Amino acid sequence: MRQASTLLFATACLVLAACGNKQPSGQVVATVKGKEVTASELHAEMNGFNAPNEQIRKAAEQQALDQILARKVLADAAEKAGVGKTPEFALQKKRLEDTLLVQSWQQQIAKTVPPPSKDEVDKFIADNPNLYAEHKVFAVEQLRFPRVTDPAIVAGFKPLKTIAEVADYLKAHNIPSQLGQSQIDALAIGPAATDQIMKLPPGEVFILPANNLLVANHITETRVVPVPADAASKQAAAYLKQRRTQEALQRQFGQVLAAGKKDVVYAKAYQPATPAKAGAAKPAAAPQAK
Repeated sequence: MRQASTLLFATACLVLAACGNKQPSGQVVATVKGKEVTASELHAEMNGFNAPNEQIRKAAEQQALDQILARKVLADAAEKAGVGKTPEFALQKKRLEDTLLVQSWQQQIAKTVPPPSKDEVDKFIADNPNLYAEHKVFAVEQLRFPRVTDPAIVAGFKPLKTIAEVADYLKAHNIPSQLGQSQIDALAIGPAATDQIMKLPPGEVFILPANNLLVANHITETRVVPVPADAASKQAAAYLKQRRTQEALQRQFGQVLAAGKKDVVYAKAYQPATPAKAGAAKPAAAPQAK
């Protein structure tokens, strides 16, 4: 990564030195081999970064412009080398275009979601004292291990009450694990998970997902760190806006996906499995906070 960044920066410096004497104007901030870089393109490259210090802002702006110019030079060279005509490039380009379309649509939907009112924010703060007025931070002993998919092994976690019992159970099933110390912030896991943890009997282990792992947690200490009113209002407003945005995305995307399934035609070898009939036994889900 460092070598690639150095290459891009060095290339950009060469580009800037060879841009010629014709001075770009208007919305064009630079050109390379006749290709223009606009102010809008530079703004998008900076991704909203705006430092109050003029010197820092200018340096960041110049670095972003260097990256754009380097990318254009390298892309032009790759095109001349025939990379753009390879099947691998075509597949990646199509995948990237589809992903960008969906992401752009998500952003458009997010912009239409109104922010929560002050009354909604105040009510949310009052309803969730463990996140704000009595903000909880849990010191925990943790046992990390790979996600388990075997329903029989998953079911075996249910009666386990201590980290030692979980460790012995994992060892008996040849599942590697790693013991450590950490902390869990109620603000980071949200109100639902926090409420579940607060309802557990003292000392009981609970298991939470973490990326591709599962983590067994035993609380060793619970600290109360109240959140100042201003910070609480900002965090609650952001949380409610995010939750409302996710609901809007799920609602709109869900409708589109449900309608789109009707138009899917599978090749015989790729037919999905037939759904289980009502009343059939269902495999156990991965263990969550118990």
